[in-house]
Formats: sequence, structure tokens, C-alpha cells
Amino acid sequence: MEWLLEWRKQRCFNKPDQHWEVVLGSTLGKHLHAVHAFVVIVMIDDLSVPTSANFHSIRKKLSNRSIDDLFVKLRANHSVTARNEFKYTRELLDDVRWSAICFRYENSPSFLESTTAIRESLYGFMLLIEHQGYAAVLTSRLNLPSVFKTTYFSPVASARVEGAIAKADAVFQRMTMRNMSISPYAMRSKTVDAADLANVVGPAGSRRYAPRTYSVVTNGIQSTATPSTGRIGVRSARTDLPGVISFAKYVIEELGEDNANVSPFIRSFARPLSLTEALESSEPQAMAIDTTKLADAVDDVEEGIRLIRLMDDGAVELSADEITTLMERLSNPLNIEGDVRLRAALDPATGDQCASICLNKNRIALRSLSSPQLSDVYVESAGEALGEDGERQTLRAYLDSMNALIVLFEDVRLAYIDGQVFRDETLVNGGESFLRHFSVCEPLSAVTSEKGEFTAEHTAFDGNSSFGATIDHIAAADPILLCDDLGDEWADFIGISDDAGATQISFYHAKHGALSLGASPFHVSVSQAVKNLGNMSFPEERIAGKVELWSSTYNAPNQQTQIHRTIRSNVADLTDALHRARTAPDARRRAVIVTSSLSRQALVEELTAIQGGQRPSPSFVQLYWLMQSFFSACTEVGATGTVVCQP
Repeated sequence: MEWLLEWRKQRCFNKPDQHWEVVLGSTLGKHLHAVHAFVVIVMIDDLSVPTSANFHSIRKKLSNRSIDDLFVKLRANHSVTARNEFKYTRELLDDVRWSAICFRYENSPSFLESTTAIRESLYGFMLLIEHQGYAAVLTSRLNLPSVFKTTYFSPVASARVEGAIAKADAVFQRMTMRNMSISPYAMRSKTVDAADLANVVGPAGSRRYAPRTYSVVTNGIQSTATPSTGRIGVRSARTDLPGVISFAKYVIEELGEDNANVSPFIRSFARPLSLTEALESSEPQAMAIDTTKLADAVDDVEEGIRLIRLMDDGAVELSADEITTLMERLSNPLNIEGDVRLRAALDPATGDQCASICLNKNRIALRSLSSPQLSDVYVESAGEALGEDGERQTLRAYLDSMNALIVLFEDVRLAYIDGQVFRDETLVNGGESFLRHFSVCEPLSAVTSEKGEFTAEHTAFDGNSSFGATIDHIAAADPILLCDDLGDEWADFIGISDDAGATQISFYHAKHGALSLGASPFHVSVSQAVKNLGNMSFPEERIAGKVELWSSTYNAPNQQTQIHRTIRSNVADLTDALHRARTAPDARRRAVIVTSSLSRQALVEELTAIQGGQRPSPSFVQLYWLMQSFFSACTEVGATGTVVCQP
């Protein structure tokens, strides 16, 4: 970076004589003031800080009064009445405005209760730099008051941070990433570190992760950025006031650069955006309710909820049929209209308003459910007596607290899911990388059930079931095939093959349902598959119990059969075969979802339409993100996630 290269050549502003000139220029009548000014200048001249700051966009113009009020508030927050060690208000240096304060305050030691009489003396420091519509804030033991921050500052757009730090020639060396999956079984975050991450982190492993903090090297200089907070730092020796101002000025000018050339490596991640960023470039177009969490909570016997209506004679619980109707109504996509914060959501068929949303600063809130069938529904804890839950909520409030809104934008790369805006660049290239995970099996078109019918004479699963299709066609090449369905299951079927010394372990999760391009048919199978990824290594302590199970016959609920759980085996000792597969150094592991509820051709047509400019349905967006989460989770454990579906 130019500022740092120049700073290494010379250290400016370190000239005490200039400070003496300031003091001696004062009149003798203001001698005491001059002495105080001298002390102040010497103290700020002693400044030694790292080149790291939090950067903000200035939303409301700062003034001397606003800065002085800020400093007063900082002192009041720490009950300080003594004089400052130094204070400057909007001084000018190198065309940059800067303000600084330092004062001493007392606090209880961190290792003692706050009620202790013991106090330690601490020094708080804040430096605020203004330039070209941005502000850089450096602090030590002081924090910006939230009211001041929201009044005067806005977050710096993630794209601006990327443009300043993640340049096209940047070499990424360290990154902390957050998994965007809401699955409780998925890895929540991870940190990767390498000389060049582009060589070790492939697109398949990055697509479902959002970078939180990353470190890059450009022209031999290392920089670190945390886009969510606007924190940017450059590794260098600690520097003085002019040095940190030069640093802040350089970064701010980079933040202001339009159409910056950003690294292709960072673009391979599906990145979260702030709602502010999304609304600057695109308008919400459609919404629906993610009913999965609501359905799961209703079905949870131990810690679930119940849906009720309050009648004149008390609370009445909704019947199963009423809940089904309610879920269908909630999941229907609605068109969003309006250009203000509060916007109506209309039924596309009738034009009737069914809901409204509010575009707040950091989230989209569900403000109303207009339909009479929904607006008078309440949610209460199933653990309380009917109608006696004092903390019951309206259905609208409950869905809003769950972040159950799915909102789509004019820009098809954007989707608001689980309270966060996400952007996925791969959705506009025809979904080629997405489609590679999907293969077809013609017999799935004839499937009519998941497991078929059972009698005491059954020796095999029905051929027109998902289980039968898996055995006869999809897993036909596996010489060892085990049925693990029911109980403490790892998968519906486990297949093992050892072709020419190459070991392959396959966990098959077979489901049946009506054709759909929505996420609902996949939630159970994806959850089961992700939860059991660790078992694909055949934990040794659990093998004995599993072998005993696989040596028995399959007993369907309320019906025993003659179906052997060991469907096929080409070995005399299954335990030894499992041990060899577990310890094989080159074993390939596959998590396979087998489903009759999806057509690959329909998937291709939907992605093609999106590429051509058609807006995707909320249910399809939910499916897309759910499957991306599954594929990414598999990659994390060295497995491959695939889906076998109808043609």
C-alpha cells in the first residue's frame, strides 16, 4: 500500500519544535492556558497505536458540537469529572479532520465482583478520523455510544470492504468462515490457514460459507478485514498520529473506489449482505413463510407448541386438518408491492392483501397476517394447560420471532432467509455446478410409496417403492448392501464396494413424495444425511451392535417380515469387511438422497428460466439453499453429496 511504503521512508510530524512554536505563540496573559496546551500536544505526540480501525459511512454530517457532545457522553458513562489528559475537536491535518480524547477513570478489577471497593485506574482513548464521507474510529477501553453510532454512522457495504482489501491480486492466507446452514448438525464455523487459500479451498467447499474475517497479502503487505463490522487493519509497526491518519485516509479512499476489481476467490463464496446493501440495489418482489420450523415445533411432543383460537367459552386447539390448511395458506407465495418501509403482500391470483412487511434497518419484520384464518390464531406452549399459557403469542409474532420470512428480490441472486440476506453468484450461470450433484434413475418414475406393503411372507421390498428402486437399481452395483432403516439408523441403506482396490461407502436415504420444486420433501432426508455424516467412517465402538442388527430380519411397524437386513454380502465376515472399509486410506464416501419427488428436467427448466430473467418461487429458493447446505456439509467431511431423482 502506498501510504505504508511512503511511511517506511520517512516519519513526518515528529518535530517537537513545531509544538513549542504553538505554545510560544500564545500571549503571556494566557500563560496557564499555553502550558496546558503544551501538555496536551506532548501527550498526543506520544501516541503509538496499531494501524487498525473500524470504518463507517457517515450518514449525518458531524460538527464540533456533535463531537464535543460525544466526548461529554463518554466521560459521563465512566463517571469522570477530572480534566482530560488531552482532547481535540475536528482538527485538520493533510485534508483530514480528526478528533481525539483521552481521560483517566476508575473501575473494579475484572477478576473481582463489581461491588468491590477496590478500584483500578484505567485510561480510555478514542480517535475519530473523518474523510470523504467515511469515518475511522480507533479506541482503547472506550466504546461509541449506540445512539451516536446509529445517528451519525452507517455500516460500510461489504462490497466496499472487498474492493478495498480483497483485490484481484490479493493472496488470501487466513479466513474465518461462518456456515449459513440453519441445521443443528452442520459445522457452525471454521478457520482455514495456508500460504494461498485459493489452492486448498475449492468452490464446492466454500459455497455455503460466509467469510467473517480474512487476511490477505498484496504487494508484500498484509491486511485484515472483518466486513460485518467494517474493521480493517494493516500489519505494520505501531505508528503515531500522522501515521494513523495516513493509514485511515488511504483506506477510506480505497473504500470510495467504484467498480473495484475484486478477487475471484472471494466471489466463490455465497456471501451475506446487510439489508441496507440489498435494498440499495434491488427491491423485494415476493415473500412466503418458511413453515418448516412451525411444523417441527407443532410435532415436537416434549417441548413443542400448540396452535389455538380464543373463543367466547375458552381456547380451542386447531385440528390436524385445520393445521394442514393453515400451513398451505402460509406457504403460498405473495407479491410485495409498495415503495415505502411498510409494504403490502398480495395474493397474486386475487390481488387481496394477505400480509404486510416492514423493511427495518437490519431485518424484515412480518407486521401483519390479514387473512381471518390466520390473524386470530395464537401459539402457546404445549407444556401448559390449554389456554393457560401467560406468554402465548399471536401466530404473526411467533413467525416473526422465528425469522420465518422468505423474501425474494428483483436480483435473483439475493434471498432473505432466516433473517439474513444472502447472495449466490452461481444461481445465474444456469446452475451448472448445482446440477452436477443430481443424477436420474428411470424406475423412480414408477415409484408409488417409500417402503411398499408388508406381510409376514415378504422376503423383499416392493419393486415400486423407493426402497425397492434403491436395492434393484441405484445400489445394484454394491456387493455389500445393508438395510439400516428404523431405530438408531445411520441411513436407510448402507452400500460398500471394493472395485479394483478402490473402496466406496454409500449411505442411501430413500424418500417418496409428489413431484415438487420445493424444499418441504427434502428437510427430513437432508437432516438425516447431515446428522450421520460422521458415521460414514464406521465408528469402531458401534460396529458390533450394528452387525448384530444387520444379521436380523426387517420388522416394519406392527408387522414382522422375512426380509433380511443384509440384502447382499460377498464376504464371510461382515465385521472384517467393515473394518477394511473404515481404515481404507482412499475410501470414497457418498451421501445419496434417493427421491421420487423431484424431476431433474424440471430442475433444469427452472434454472434456465431464472437465467433468462424469470423470478424464482420462494419454495424453489428454499430448496436451492437447503441443497447447497447439504452438498457443502458433505464436502466438509470429505464426502460427496448427491441426489438421485426422476428424469
